[in-house]
Amino acid sequence: MTGVGSVTTAVVVLVLLASYITWTAGRLDRQHARVDAAWAALDAQLVRRAAAARALVPLLPPGPATDRMAALAHDAVEAGDEGRETVENDLTRALRAVVAHAPAGAALDELAAAGVRVGLARSFHNSAVKDTRSLRFKRMVRALRLAGRRRIPVFFEIDDTALT
Repeated sequence: MTGVGSVTTAVVVLVLLASYITWTAGRLDRQHARVDAAWAALDAQLVRRAAAARALVPLLPPGPATDRMAALAHDAVEAGDEGRETVENDLTRALRAVVAHAPAGAALDELAAAGVRVGLARSFHNSAVKDTRSLRFKRMVRALRLAGRRRIPVFFEIDDTALT
């Protein structure tokens, strides 16, 4: 009877362990999907902000600061994942230099609203990254390589404070 009890206990422990590992792998997959969705939303808001900056260009007085902002807005629309933070920070600095000379109106309001949406999207993205990284760095997840070959998600840090 002792042998049957220990075998039953071992089977129960193995089933519970396998269930926990399966649940954790599913959770990790959902976290990665959350990061991907948050990145897509952030990317869309960054493009929207760059488009709002481009729409502001014709309303600004001509000059080197306006030309630089227009070029950076174009670069921000075309930017890929690599170097995106640098491009977006440069655009923010360029916008700060010219936004004081922009006439009040719908274009400036759209830029301000786009800036707020970028801040929110960045916050959601970084929250998803934090949660995913926290799970990925757990001992069992690393030991069993539950993340597979997915890259460790990275935070997106830019200066997205209000411009107006």
